[in-house]
Amino acid sequence: MKNMIYYFTGTGNSLRAAQVIAERLGETEIISMRCDPKDVPSEDAERIGFVFPVYHWTMPEYAIHFVERVELNPKAYIFAVSTPGMINGGCQDKLAELLQEKHCTLSYGEKVYSVANYVAMYPPFPDPEKRVPKTEVQLASIAQEIVEKKRRNYPHANAMTRWLAPRKMQKFIDHCPSNDKYFSVWDDCISCGLCAKVCPCHNISFENGKPTFLHQCSQCMACVSFCPKQAINFPKYTRERKKYHNPHVTVSDLALDRKQYPSHII
Repeated sequence: MKNMIYYFTGTGNSLRAAQVIAERLGETEIISMRCDPKDVPSEDAERIGFVFPVYHWTMPEYAIHFVERVELNPKAYIFAVSTPGMINGGCQDKLAELLQEKHCTLSYGEKVYSVANYVAMYPPFPDPEKRVPKTEVQLASIAQEIVEKKRRNYPHANAMTRWLAPRKMQKFIDHCPSNDKYFSVWDDCISCGLCAKVCPCHNISFENGKPTFLHQCSQCMACVSFCPKQAINFPKYTRERKKYHNPHVTVSDLALDRKQYPSHII
């Protein structure tokens, strides 16, 4: 039986995690959650993975809607890896809840602290040259445990986070899709289309050769981080701010919706 990993990524941290696990497993397909869930069921998969960043102390809304609609094998070994920058929150509690509604069980859960990269508010931290190598080591260990189908209780939100989340974070979640109104497109834009290719939410179309935002934004900042001319800004403060994307992930990787990893790569 095959293995399948669904991932959501903005600037590549979660995609990299999916790649490392898939390479170790072999016979694995990694699938972007921007695909239509109806087109990518995993009803015959042996292992099913979910890899995603943490936004507002939970799963990205786009990822939540994907999991709600995708068809899964309830007998599969299901694992999750979240890639928070700072607070993991209740993201895997939320996933476990969604899976339970599908009569599935989260067999393994782990978090991997990655570079925090919400460039709309701050430059990337900690130093990617120090954080990324540590992340790679941890991902290799996690991948081996998944190969062996180890069981690991997923990380839960602590009491303080559970209390604060609905009071502090829900308003940001509610406003997130329409916050793309604060993006500005400067005259430096060369109409290359890269922003639309890397957007995980199909939130960018082109009108008169310029990107237009469709109000289904996740605030992942991929469009800002990958623009070759720094023509997309939020609204202007990101222009001179240092950008980040995972150094092991290429733009071509991000533009792909699906990739098959053959067996016995490692």
